[in-house]
Amino acid sequence: MGSGGVTNRGVEIVYERSLRMKGKPNSRSDRYKNGKRVQSRWYDKDGNAERNRDYEHQDSNHTHFFPHDHDWNWDDGIGHRGKDQLNPDYENYF
Repeated sequence: MGSGGVTNRGVEIVYERSLRMKGKPNSRSDRYKNGKRVQSRWYDKDGNAERNRDYEHQDSNHTHFFPHDHDWNWDDGIGHRGKDQLNPDYENYF
C-alpha cells in the first residue's frame, strides 16, 4: 500500500544524498547508503511528500529513536518536514 492505504504505485530505490520532495503519486522512495536502507518517503495522491521514516542518521545535537517518522506540511504550498519524531505508522505507511 502507498500513503493513506492507497494502492502503492511502486517503490523507487535511491542511492542519492536525499529524497525528492515530489514523487510519483501514491508511491514510496527508499534511500540506501552502503547497501542499507536509511530512509523511506511516501508521496500523496498529488505526488507531494507526505511521510518520512528514518531508519538511521547522525545528528549529534539530538537524541533519536529508530525507526521514527516525520509528517510533511504543505499548507503554504511549500513542503516542510515536521521536526517532531513520531512513532512509525506501520498500518498506513509500509
